[in-house]
Amino acid sequence: MTHKAQEGSADTRQLRAEVEEAREQLADTVAALAGKADVKAHAREMAAHAKSKALFEANEAKARVQHTAEEAANRGFTRPGPVLAVVGGLGAAALVTYLLLHRDHHRNHRSHWKMWR
Repeated sequence: MTHKAQEGSADTRQLRAEVEEAREQLADTVAALAGKADVKAHAREMAAHAKSKALFEANEAKARVQHTAEEAANRGFTRPGPVLAVVGGLGAAALVTYLLLHRDHHRNHRSHWKMWR
């Protein structure tokens, strides 16, 4: 093979390698754009995150209330009024959190059935 033919062969290999790399980059870009365009999946992910966070915070609050109640019992605390107020307040906060997380679901569910009436 001549020197010029070897150079052409090397150039061809290099161009093919560059084209293959460009294809891989394009495939990655398309996959990233497709992921961003999947609004339903993103919404489900955000809802799951919010639900997880609310459950975690509710469990943390429950643990704090139990700890406070145990401390009060250990000190001989006999008036249940303040403890019940704290427990009631935390229960109300948990209920409000639950309702806020589920209101969009119920709103979408009702509008779905109105469409079929």
